[in-house]
Amino acid sequence: MQQKEQGGQRKPDNQNQPPRAENDGRPHEGNRRPEPEQATRDIQQPRENLTSDELRRRLDRGNGEAKIAPPEARHRPQNEVAKRAAEDTSQAKAAAALAAVGGGKVTERKITEQNARRSDQDFRTPIRDGLDNRNRRLSDEELRRDLDRRERELREDEQRADRRDRQLDRRDEELERARERAREDRRDEARDDDDDDNDTLKTVGALLLAGAAGMAVGKLLDGNRQVALNTGDRLVTTLPDGSQQVVRDDNALLYRPGSDVQTETFQDGSTRTTVLRADGSRVVTIRDANANILRRTLVRPDGSQVPLINDTVAQPVRVSTLPAPQPVEYYNRPLQEDELRTALLRESAADRRFTLGQVRDIPEVRSLVAPVNVPQITFDTGSAAMSSDQAEQLSTLGKVIRDAVDQNPNEVFMIEGYTDAVGSTAANLALSDRRAESLALALTEYFQVPPENMVVQGYGEQFLLVPSDGPQRENRRVAVRRITDLLEQSGS
Repeated sequence: MQQKEQGGQRKPDNQNQPPRAENDGRPHEGNRRPEPEQATRDIQQPRENLTSDELRRRLDRGNGEAKIAPPEARHRPQNEVAKRAAEDTSQAKAAAALAAVGGGKVTERKITEQNARRSDQDFRTPIRDGLDNRNRRLSDEELRRDLDRRERELREDEQRADRRDRQLDRRDEELERARERAREDRRDEARDDDDDDNDTLKTVGALLLAGAAGMAVGKLLDGNRQVALNTGDRLVTTLPDGSQQVVRDDNALLYRPGSDVQTETFQDGSTRTTVLRADGSRVVTIRDANANILRRTLVRPDGSQVPLINDTVAQPVRVSTLPAPQPVEYYNRPLQEDELRTALLRESAADRRFTLGQVRDIPEVRSLVAPVNVPQITFDTGSAAMSSDQAEQLSTLGKVIRDAVDQNPNEVFMIEGYTDAVGSTAANLALSDRRAESLALALTEYFQVPPENMVVQGYGEQFLLVPSDGPQRENRRVAVRRITDLLEQSGS
């Protein structure tokens, strides 16, 4: 049975007695209620108040299969993350990288068994709290005191890091001003001020590539975002309305042992990364200054190209005009190969294409394709590592995806992770995202699914299958969604 989440504010596991959701005085996402004027709206279909007991009854009647409304149908009014994705009509801000010209700063590295990320690895910085005594169950009061102490220590560490950041920033600014006064007049200085504004856009991408080093919690980023959590391999940022977004290195899946990686970083903060593999093929990924994928292309050894992602031009999305999503087939049993192939390769009814960012961030867009849950995968408490025994249970899924890519090299699958509503929203978001990555890595490591044909996305506790504030096994899930029909690939 899948174990309980522990994203930072959780009780230890107890196989015989399920823990209660802990209340540290701050509302969790699952506990919050929208204001009357912002009542939850459906995605063009009736609301379904699904309970755990009702889901089990349906699964029993359906021999491990139940038809349910998409969890996204219960999402809140469009938040800032979705609004920005829907309203984005800007041209790609990565002119140098997209033009395939040289002139950027080039870094190279060889991927080995030692520096490649694996599915059995966990976070560089654990997101769960350790317990002082693992041989006994701590009381509520002990847990609260332990949590208060850890939060106080974390705030003190963050304050010290912020002071160091401010000192370094002041020193860098003074040095830069001195250089500018020595070589430029006032008119040139005004242009350099504009360049300095562009430099702020490099913060996320540059520091993420360096392992998010120095990215302190509370740090304000471009786009009026604030760092809510830094696990060492990904960031969770909070937007002004409280909605959160996870930022990771989307190229991490591509860094397989034996590959040579060359990254060219341009003045506008954009990057062009080429992963050259032993068979002579290469994957070229262009990202903007915030590490968002703008274009990804597979170049075969014979020079022929397979376009996979093209986000260079975004068209606005009017959610009200989208087709209503179909009910989701939910399974609590592994699917046979034919069943899985039918469920996973079902085509979308959408009559237009979207950017990867819009698919990831707009629930109504993503719901145009039904997900397929992966019931055989579980994780240890608060962990994103996948054991080899579990990974081997993915053989059918790996074969179906690999066969699909062999038949159509343009296929793209999104691997999704979810949690229940226990714990902090930021920790849940990071945990779910890393678990999705572990599943994708396992599909490559064990079943040779091409990593360029997958993207990962964690949703934390945003889209609960069974609405509940407490620990709920059904909500701790991973899923796969074929998004080929939704993605703009050629740019035409």
